[in-house]
Amino acid sequence: MKKIELITSNELETRFKECLQQRRMPDYFLYIGEQRGNKSWHNVNSCKELPICAQLTDLLRQSLPSLVDSFPRNLSLVSIGVGRGEKERLLLEALLKRGLSRYYAVDISSRMIDEALRAVADLKVDKVGLVAFLEDLPLLRQYWSPPILLCLLGNTFCNFDPNYILALIWGQLEESDLLLLDCHLLSDQMEESNDSGQEQIERIYRTEPTMRFSINPLVQRGFDTDNCVFHLEFRPVETDIGLVYKTNKQLQVLKNTTISCGQDAVSLSSGDVIQLGFTYKYTRQQAEEYLRRNGFEKLQTFLSSDGENLLLLVRKGQEGQISQGKASLGEKD
Repeated sequence: MKKIELITSNELETRFKECLQQRRMPDYFLYIGEQRGNKSWHNVNSCKELPICAQLTDLLRQSLPSLVDSFPRNLSLVSIGVGRGEKERLLLEALLKRGLSRYYAVDISSRMIDEALRAVADLKVDKVGLVAFLEDLPLLRQYWSPPILLCLLGNTFCNFDPNYILALIWGQLEESDLLLLDCHLLSDQMEESNDSGQEQIERIYRTEPTMRFSINPLVQRGFDTDNCVFHLEFRPVETDIGLVYKTNKQLQVLKNTTISCGQDAVSLSSGDVIQLGFTYKYTRQQAEEYLRRNGFEKLQTFLSSDGENLLLLVRKGQEGQISQGKASLGEKD
């Protein structure tokens, strides 16, 4: 096992400072930093009010017997956003039977890579940890050779602009490569614009573990949790494929304060609003349409029994409408 850092902790702190100066705190900062960052993330994943990660892992487990038949021999597994490595272990155990080549664990959190690699330490496969952003894919691809199974699991797909992330991935895959991704779907209630369904989603994302997780990077750097108000809305936005739903999270600062960022600091004033990360909710048809528009061909589709979780195996097809040199944002101004 070895670990390669494409970005150092000092560089991460610099990027955090730059984002905070712009009053932004993207979701990837939630997974880095001290041990409490990992603990906070695990608390969210084990929260009974927010069982998305567990449900998606169950869907992968149930789908594996059919999935394995679609995998060519001697694949390398590349997983982006590994978390604890539970999903990756399921895949590795299945791939080992087909002559697995190597396992690459990619995450922005060095601690999570350590944890994910420990989770598969007993499996006889070469393992490489890569500390990097998903946006570093053009640099990362030098570390592996096709064919690969690129995995974007744990609802990660829904935390990025769909056109941006799919165009980025399309440009880095070879014809022999495969992409496996999952997403937690928009419920039937929300498709019917049922206000109670929208309120239910907002209530779930406002649970105490989720709110703590959302402000944890600031708390690690000296921020007082009583010095802010957490705002969350779940609302429809107009995109290039029609209306989709999206969480909008903000943090309003109540009193002047200073946040330590490595050797530097950022001053926040009373009334400042920090824009946090987001999550999209798609219907099955919308998720599949984004893949089609970005040049991917479906190989297999798996849907959970309640219809709320989707797992897709796709391959690179013809260049899509969005992939033609413009990884533009899906939302319309």
